[in-house]
Amino acid sequence: EARDVLGGKVAAWKDDDGDWYETGLHIVFGAYPNIQNLFGELGINDRLQWKEHSMIFAMPSKPGEFSRFDFSEALPAPLNGILAILKNNEMLTWPEKVKFAIGLLPAMLGGQSYVEAQDGISVKDWMRKQGVPDRVTDEVFIAMSKALNFINPDELSMQCILIALNRFLQEKHGSKMAFLDGNPPERLCMPIG
Repeated sequence: EARDVLGGKVAAWKDDDGDWYETGLHIVFGAYPNIQNLFGELGINDRLQWKEHSMIFAMPSKPGEFSRFDFSEALPAPLNGILAILKNNEMLTWPEKVKFAIGLLPAMLGGQSYVEAQDGISVKDWMRKQGVPDRVTDEVFIAMSKALNFINPDELSMQCILIALNRFLQEKHGSKMAFLDGNPPERLCMPIG
């Protein structure tokens, strides 16, 4: 711990009314085996509340509207993710889907060496290099950038995004999300201590 607050980035505090507030939204993805193993070792798996396998995005260009990427339980990875992307027509147009897919081909074919080579390239610059419109970065990948590293796509390394996308596409439940059933200090940090 770098601070005197238990939990670091998962710290939370009570206000004068007794309500908890946190440093940010904390999600456990299916692609996080280490945290799931920790919950198992502590005997607190029941504290993870798994949600339906969907990713829901707020649409900045349409305030108050949301767009869903629904993952099929009947299909294996990466088909469930590909179908979720293909079925969503609010966030990505067909030309944008094609350009992004073509841009991802070197990552899929080049593997880890390609991913590592993207460390010096920002998400925004990588997307522009692939011909993906800034709108896609601003509406879709800003959420992913903020979730992964609390920074904007023009500051985040594309390597970070490619690592996450690889896990999401390789594992059937990689992008499935769970939330803690209460505040992190009591429900996660105390059992560790």
